[in-house]
Amino acid sequence: MNLQKAIICFVSFWLSICHISAQQLSGKIVSREGNIIPYANVFLLSNQDSSFVRGTVSDENGQFLLPSYTHNDILKVSAIGYSVGYFTCKGDSLGNLELKDNAKQLNEVVVKGHRNYVKTTNMGITISMTDNPLSKLGTALDAIKQMPLIDAVGNDISVLGKGTPVFYIDNRKVRDNNELSQLSSQNIKNVEIITSPGAKYEADVKSVIIIHTKKKKLGWAGIARVSGVFSEMSHGMADLDFSYNSDKGLGFYANGDYEGDGFKQKGYILEQFNSDLNTTKTNGKFKRCSQNIKLAVGSSYDFNDNSLGIRYEFRRTPSDKYDTRNIIETNVTSVSQNLSSTSEKFSQSSRHSLNSYAVFKFGKMKNYEFTTDVDYVYNLSSNSSNVEELGNSYENKIATANSAKNKIVAAKANLSARWKYVSLNLGGQYSFTRTQQTFGANVAEAKDFFEDSSDEESQHLSAGYIAANWKIGKKWSSRTELRVEYTDFTYLENGKIVPEQTKGFSDWLPYISINYQDGDYGFGLSYNTVVVRPSYKMLANSYTYSSHTLWFMGNPLLKSELDRNLELSFNYHQTSLAFTYVHCMRELASAYFYLADKQMNIYKVINLPNYNYFQITLGQRFNIGNWHPSLYGLLKVQNLKYGEPKNSYDTPRFRIIVRNRFDLPWKIYGYFDGMWIGRGNSSTNYTKNRVILDMGLNKSIGSWAFTIYWNDCFKLWHQVNLVETNGVSYYQNLKGASHNVFVSATYTFNKKKNYKGKGAAQSEVNRL
Repeated sequence: MNLQKAIICFVSFWLSICHISAQQLSGKIVSREGNIIPYANVFLLSNQDSSFVRGTVSDENGQFLLPSYTHNDILKVSAIGYSVGYFTCKGDSLGNLELKDNAKQLNEVVVKGHRNYVKTTNMGITISMTDNPLSKLGTALDAIKQMPLIDAVGNDISVLGKGTPVFYIDNRKVRDNNELSQLSSQNIKNVEIITSPGAKYEADVKSVIIIHTKKKKLGWAGIARVSGVFSEMSHGMADLDFSYNSDKGLGFYANGDYEGDGFKQKGYILEQFNSDLNTTKTNGKFKRCSQNIKLAVGSSYDFNDNSLGIRYEFRRTPSDKYDTRNIIETNVTSVSQNLSSTSEKFSQSSRHSLNSYAVFKFGKMKNYEFTTDVDYVYNLSSNSSNVEELGNSYENKIATANSAKNKIVAAKANLSARWKYVSLNLGGQYSFTRTQQTFGANVAEAKDFFEDSSDEESQHLSAGYIAANWKIGKKWSSRTELRVEYTDFTYLENGKIVPEQTKGFSDWLPYISINYQDGDYGFGLSYNTVVVRPSYKMLANSYTYSSHTLWFMGNPLLKSELDRNLELSFNYHQTSLAFTYVHCMRELASAYFYLADKQMNIYKVINLPNYNYFQITLGQRFNIGNWHPSLYGLLKVQNLKYGEPKNSYDTPRFRIIVRNRFDLPWKIYGYFDGMWIGRGNSSTNYTKNRVILDMGLNKSIGSWAFTIYWNDCFKLWHQVNLVETNGVSYYQNLKGASHNVFVSATYTFNKKKNYKGKGAAQSEVNRL
C-alpha cells in the first residue's frame, strides 16, 4: 500500500511539472540576418489594456522563458541598436523573433566600463564570446589559453587542478586538439569550462571544455592554415578544411592536414640501487622526428531542429624516429665500466574511424532531445628498437619489436528533457574493445630474461546513467546523478587466460552537489567518483630498453584507479577559490624495482596503496585599462606511504600561473605568460623547481589571423624529477624541447560546418 502511494505521489509530481512547463512562453531574439541578440529586454503586456504583466531578459543565446501568459497577449522586445518589436502571443513557442537594425540609435550609444563575460554555473563557468576581445585572438586555441581556470603554457591545455580536459565542438567530441587551431575564435558563440562533469560523461573524465559555435552560414566555407616551429628541430604544419551547406539542410565537408614534429634534448640520468652500492650515470643526447597525416570526410542533413550525420577519418604516422646517443658510467660489475650506447627506435601507426550520429528534438517547446552515436575504430601500430652498447672488452646488442592491433565498437544514447525547474538526462553506453599485442627480442646477454610473448585483451563495458539538475528558487540549485558501469574483462597471455585479470566487476559512481549563486557571489559543495583505467600499453607483457641497467615492462595485473572527490568552492566577481579532498584508491603510478639476480632495475606502472590528498586552487582576474592580468595558484598536500623500505611522499607541491594580455594599438594583442612549479611530491614523483616564460603577438586582418609565439623565451625550463621507490633512486634532468618560435597564418572564408556527432568511443581510444 505504501508502495502504491509512493508511485502515485511520484507520478503526480512529474505530471505537475509537465503541466507547469506547458504554461511557459518561450522564444529566441534574433536580427534580420539571423544573428543572436543576447540580453534583450522582453516585456509581456496585457491584450486588454497593454498594461505590464511581467518581464525578463534574453540569455546569452538570445532565448527567453516567461512562466505564464494569456492567448493574444502582446510581447514587447527591445535591445540596443535595434528598433522595438511587438509580437502577438499565439502559442507556447514563438520561435525566432526578428528585430530590425537601428543604425542611428547604435551610433549614439556610448558604452563605459568592463562587461563581465564570465558566468558561474553549478557545473563550472561559461564564457560569452559576444563582443568579447578574446574573439579577436585568431583561433579557438589562442582564446582558450587566455580563459579563466586554464593552465596553458605552450600548446598544452589543462584545467587547473582537474587535469587534461575532454574537448567538444558543438557537442562533438574532439579527437585531435589540432582542431582548436582550425576553428576561428570569431566563430565561437560561447565556451563552457566544466569542472564537475558528472554522470553523463565517461567515468575517467575530470574536466570538459565545450565550444559552441555561431549559426552556420549557407554555401561554401573553408579554413587554410600554415604554421612553422623554428627551433633546434624546425618543422612545419598545414591544414585545409572545406565545407558546403545547402539551403535544404544538406552539408558536406572534407579536411586534410599534415604535421611535422621534432625536438632535441640533452639530459643527465642517475640511477642508485642495490642499497646504494651501485650507480649508473648516463649523459645523453636525444632526438625525435615524426610526420603525421589526417584525412576526414563527412556529410550531414539538418531538418527542422533535427540532424543526421556520418564521418570517416583516417590517421597515419608514416614515420616516428627517436634516436639517443649516451655515455654511460656504471659499477654494476666488479670493475667500473665506461660505455657508449646508441639507440634507434622507429614506429608507425594507422587508424580508421567511422562515426554516425542522430539528434532529434521534440515537444511543443522542443525541450526534449534524443541523441545517439555509433563508433567503429580500427588501429594498427608497430615499433622496433636497436640498441648497441660498446666498452672495453664489452659489446651488447639488443633488438626488440612490438606490434598492436586494436578494434573498438561503441554506441551511446541520451534522452534529455528541460522543464522550468529541472533538467533531466537519461542514457546508456556500450563499448567492445579487443587489443592484440606481440613482443619479440634478440639480446646478446641475459637471454633468459627476454622471451617472445603475446597478449590479448577483450573488454565489454556497459554503462547507464541518470542525471537531474534542479533549480531551487532563484539562487539555489542542485545536481543528483548516478552512473553505473559493468566491465567484463578477459586477459590472455601467450594464448592462456590469466585468472587474476579475467573477471567482471561493477562501479557505482554517484555525483551530488548543492550550489548557491546570487549575482557575482556564489558557493558550492559537491561529491563525485572518477575511474581511471590503465592504458593497454601499461597492460602489455613486454620490455623496452631504457638504459644499461633499466628496462620498462608492462604490468598485466593492473587494476583501475578509483578517486573519490569532495569539493567546496567559492566565487566572487573575478575571484575563485576551491578546496578539494581526494581519497585515491589503487592510483596508477610509476615505481622502480631492483632484480638482484639480473643486476638490473625494472620500471613499471603499479597500483599504489590507498592514500589521501588535499588541494587548494585560487584564481584572480583583473581588467586594468588595456592590461588584463590573471593569477592562479594551486597547492597540493598528500600523505602517501609506499615501498620496501617504506618511504613517505608528503612534501607539499605548488604551482603558480601568471597570464597577461595587452590590448595594443592597431588591434594587436600581446601576451606574456609564466608558470612556476615548486618542489614537492605528486604521487611517487618529486619535482624540483622549474620556471617557464612565454610571450607572443596576435593580429587579425579581415579573414586573416597571424600569430607569433616565443615559447620558453629565456630558456629557463628544466625537467628535473626524482622517483625513489623500493630502494631504487632514479634522478632525471632534461633540457630542451621547449625553446622555440611558433608562427602561423590562418585564412577563413564564410564559416566551416561543424560535425555534431559526440562520439561514443573516445575513452577507449585514449587507452590505445
